[in-house]
Amino acid sequence: MRMNIARLSRRALVCAVAAGALLAARPAGATVSVCIDSSNPAHAMDQRVVEAVAHQQGTDAAIYQFDGSGAGDDDGFDVKRFSTLAASRCALVLGFPVDATHGAVPEGMRATAPYARMGFVLVTPRSQNAETLADLPRGTDVAVTYLTAPNLYFVKHPNIQADIYPTDAQTIASVVHHTNRAAMVWRASAVAYLPGGEKARDYCLHALSEPHADWNVVALYGPGGATAAAEFQKSVETLRRSGQLAALLRPYAMSPASPIVLAAAETPAAAPAAGGEKPALFTAAQADAGKKAYADNCAQCHGDNLEGMAGPALKGKNFASPKANFHVGDIFTIVSQNMPATQPASLPHDVYVNIMAFLLQQNGMPAGSTALTFDGAKSSTVPLVYSGD
Repeated sequence: MRMNIARLSRRALVCAVAAGALLAARPAGATVSVCIDSSNPAHAMDQRVVEAVAHQQGTDAAIYQFDGSGAGDDDGFDVKRFSTLAASRCALVLGFPVDATHGAVPEGMRATAPYARMGFVLVTPRSQNAETLADLPRGTDVAVTYLTAPNLYFVKHPNIQADIYPTDAQTIASVVHHTNRAAMVWRASAVAYLPGGEKARDYCLHALSEPHADWNVVALYGPGGATAAAEFQKSVETLRRSGQLAALLRPYAMSPASPIVLAAAETPAAAPAAGGEKPALFTAAQADAGKKAYADNCAQCHGDNLEGMAGPALKGKNFASPKANFHVGDIFTIVSQNMPATQPASLPHDVYVNIMAFLLQQNGMPAGSTALTFDGAKSSTVPLVYSGD
């Protein structure tokens, strides 16, 4: 699974758009049809949950597997194509991650109560004897996947430095082949890509106690899916109380989520409006220069208007939601360490600053008379919340 500024957001966006189209009525006498992303490393876990729910309800599972990775498509997954297919097949989309602290889901979507806890983990050889980032020796290169949340953690932990890889599989492979002494990756990916059998004992997975590292997993549904969602939720709670759910989730999830409140699944509460006047962090000249720098270095992946293409959108409510609780420094860390995709961290500092000024401007932040600096952007705790139409 992949966060808006992380790869999390890309699969989440695919599932969210699909869920908005899931309006098909449930056939009489049949189980709820469910969509499962086969490219999700925890798809086997979700399938087991669906099958157990169907058994608990005395029906057959109706599972539609799709590939949400967009593999082989330069512009990413064709959301319209998937929505057309899903509208006649699915009532629920399983495997959607929501931040355990803030719980934001895409605008207009609904979600069941969480059925599992997942998150990012520190992967080390058993001989490394390190359970936290602070335990790693100074100067340790830590593998991390491009555009994932753990890219944020290097600022807080100066004893480690990033070695960025394009996929989770390559991130894990760097530890297996001894290129790196540690990696930070989505737990399900670690389970999927580490060696199995006896060799699995050679590695340790430690949950990261860092911002945006702890996530819940829910099922998404559209406006017509409330009944199916409530029945799914009730069955999952029965499985949790019996102890069956924990067995179904292993080894991908850390544990079942907290006990479910047996009420009709509801639309998540609207995100609170950003209050107060926003500070002016950059100059208009920086934003103008950033517009050109963005076009030269970023638009090919993120779209001419920051709308997202192969890379995620960098503008709008889904990118900069109040509930997501991202700050200017968080986003700038990702931009300056991970961009451009072909040569991360290769641009001059002032170019990264100008691009950031342009992103802030496009998300509704005001220009001022004081120029943004590289160090200032990196350490800024100003919330980044979109304000616009």
